[in-house]
Amino acid sequence: MNAETERVYRALRQSYLTEAPARLAELRKEAEAFRAGETQAAEWLRTRIHKLAGAAAAHGLPEISALAREIENWLAQTPTQTAESADHLQGSLALLSRAVDAAGQSLEPVGVRETPRQAEFGWRALVVVESGLLRERTIRALWSAGFDVHLGDAGEPETTSPSTRPDLVVISAEDAVHDPYAMIAAWTSSRLARPRAVVLIETMAPVDRMRAVASGADQIYIAEQVDSELPRFARLMARVGAPPARVVIVDPDPVADAYAAYLMQAGVRVVQARDAAEAQDLFDAEVPDLVLLAEALPDADGVTFAKLLRQDPRFHLVPLVLVGPAGGVADKIAALRAGADDFLAHPVDESLLLQLVVSRAERGRQLRELVHRDGLTGLLNHATLLAELEIAVEFSRRSGSGFALLIVDVDHFRRVNDRYGHLVGDQVLVHIGSLMRSHVRASDLVGRYGGEEFGLILRGCTPEGAAHVAHKLQEIIAAQPAETRDGSVIPVTVSVGGAVYLHHGETAFEIGHAADKALHIAKTEGRDRVVFAETPQTGHA
Repeated sequence: MNAETERVYRALRQSYLTEAPARLAELRKEAEAFRAGETQAAEWLRTRIHKLAGAAAAHGLPEISALAREIENWLAQTPTQTAESADHLQGSLALLSRAVDAAGQSLEPVGVRETPRQAEFGWRALVVVESGLLRERTIRALWSAGFDVHLGDAGEPETTSPSTRPDLVVISAEDAVHDPYAMIAAWTSSRLARPRAVVLIETMAPVDRMRAVASGADQIYIAEQVDSELPRFARLMARVGAPPARVVIVDPDPVADAYAAYLMQAGVRVVQARDAAEAQDLFDAEVPDLVLLAEALPDADGVTFAKLLRQDPRFHLVPLVLVGPAGGVADKIAALRAGADDFLAHPVDESLLLQLVVSRAERGRQLRELVHRDGLTGLLNHATLLAELEIAVEFSRRSGSGFALLIVDVDHFRRVNDRYGHLVGDQVLVHIGSLMRSHVRASDLVGRYGGEEFGLILRGCTPEGAAHVAHKLQEIIAAQPAETRDGSVIPVTVSVGGAVYLHHGETAFEIGHAADKALHIAKTEGRDRVVFAETPQTGHA
């Protein structure tokens, strides 16, 4: 193995280990569900352990993979979820954590971690706030955002074990012992342990905001904003920071292959297209985080193609960078007028390219999240869901494929608000949204349709498949009641109305109207509360 291959291989292992704390945190959560006797906990654990074992093997960490396989096999053979089996599982996860720590200590840092952790494995927060009401409020705010919260002091980031490194660090400006600016700088300058974000909370003493930002603080809040703004920031960070940037490079020049190889080595997901036609096929299926577009293409002018992309509502906020031979001011002006965010001249410095892709892609994701996402549930908002419905119709019309629209309504939700209050009602909606998002395909779209209504666009779905999904979601939501932060358990049921493209309409309006009408029948007449537009009399598809 030559030096370059060894460097890349080491970087891959380091990338895996920097994601390990979040993976282990999620496993610990599932282990608690296993101890509590939740029916699907063992299955969820096996799925996550299987992914962890496979990824460890692929990244050259056989010890971790072997331990994970042992846990996976044990779960497959464990008949009941007893206290003894839960203790055994806890001990096995402790061994797994120690194996991760040992691997991290034996591996020297290879550079700054550019790519954040995968959201599907959970998130970990470290709270460095003096005891008192502010600390309690901070913990509650992070819990509400789904974070595994731990308390600590200033500490030494470099000595933090790989299995306990945080994704988010929250520091209070009022610390009688430690300098908060020094604490921020220690975390943000750490090569190996740098968290995804560092937040500073301003208390009674005024904060030098310029100094805090210079130290590396990503966000500053006053104490009064902890309950409302901190969980929003944490949820946004978890959503938009989860996957590495997905970049589409549209460039026939061989130098584009070198750019792609360098970006992929740094953890960026890259898809390449050689001309405008090939790129359009990619864009029809998915919107990337950034487009790197050649100024000249075999079948189109790059500037003209950029203008066409900007006319698509999906690409209004997607960063677009034109690349071409070194030109004058006129070329750059033309690129900006076409809607490009930047213009790079060949050859592009690799370090500059990486930083531009990472920073612009992340900022673009943040903007799109703020514009397109529901602030409470993190799902698509109503306007974006309707826009996606229009896009699904156009795509199906061109490709000949179908899709289904489901509208899911929470039964008797007003009773929840009246009995428990609107804040608890919000927690119930977040719970239901999370269940739906985690039990449909990644290609399916889930959004907030109305107050207590959710909408799902199931791509490439037949009427039979849509009916199956509707009943499955209904069963899952009924089997997993919402549990509030004060310990209340709230059973929830839902009714579903559905419509399928061409079977129940040819336009977005017709599909939406048919699903709405079916939902009304499901709420008032449907025996099993799942109704599709063609079969209102039977009550189900």
